[in-house]
Amino acid sequence: MTAPWVDRAVKRPEAAPIAFLVVVSLLLGLTTPGFWSSANLLNIISQVAVVGIVSLALNQVILSGEIDVSIGSLLAACAFTYASVGHLMANPVLPLLAALGVGLGVGALNGAIVTVGRVPSIIATLGMLLALRGVVLLIGANGVLLVPDGIRAFGLGSIAGLRAPIVGLVLVFVLFDLVNRNTEWGRDILAVGSNRRAADAVGLRAGFVKFRCFLATGLGCGLASAIFAGQIGEIQATAATGFELQCIAAVVLGGTSITGGRGSTVAPVIGAVLVGVILNALTLNSVPGTFEQLVLGLLILLAISVDALRFRASRRLS
Repeated sequence: MTAPWVDRAVKRPEAAPIAFLVVVSLLLGLTTPGFWSSANLLNIISQVAVVGIVSLALNQVILSGEIDVSIGSLLAACAFTYASVGHLMANPVLPLLAALGVGLGVGALNGAIVTVGRVPSIIATLGMLLALRGVVLLIGANGVLLVPDGIRAFGLGSIAGLRAPIVGLVLVFVLFDLVNRNTEWGRDILAVGSNRRAADAVGLRAGFVKFRCFLATGLGCGLASAIFAGQIGEIQATAATGFELQCIAAVVLGGTSITGGRGSTVAPVIGAVLVGVILNALTLNSVPGTFEQLVLGLLILLAISVDALRFRASRRLS
């Protein structure tokens, strides 16, 4: 007879991804020299901080039954804003506020188009992805925008001996976990994502719930852009191209259902680490970067297929 806590742990949405992460890490440790070195592990966690923070925010949108594919271009737009304002003043606080403002504005626009305009989120955010990339290409077509050293602390600095990106990821995770567990925010998102009609019937304002999720994604991109700009040190018009694939892969690989209503706060973090581990292994094994998109696409297809099979199995059992 299985202990109740074991039964609950196995049924958690992130249980299978954690097991997969352990197996993949063990295999890579045996086949890839230097994978288990402390420096490499710290680099993986530090490098997945940007993906992890945006994925935690995107997780809210997906849990509500929607999708946001504009995050790659939005991250680039926020990073351009962060670096541009940073050239006017050396203090990183005002550039961060400017980047957060851009993220919040675009998130609000996405949310309004989806909830007020009744446009499917995949169409609305795909249009925003292209529009924002067009703006970034117009602004940054003349070359590379260097990030001043004085505002790179979010990407290169440390707090109490820990790298700043890792601290940022942990703080954002704790914030979302507390909010999702202890406030109506989390319960409303799951209710709307599981069954919108039922949510409407009990008086939940589904449109407003989804609008808040898009705001969270915008703010997540604004915050992550400060780390992103600090880490890479220079911004090009093509920055963060394909970034949305990494985040979507992280959320669904971690165990959140792409159809909404099922998932957890831990899921996008596990998925981000898993994506980071796999991309790190490609780099250590000198696999050409052109294979990255192929691998991410296959991972998304695999995760969605597993999620669909798991959903059908659970319906049969119930």
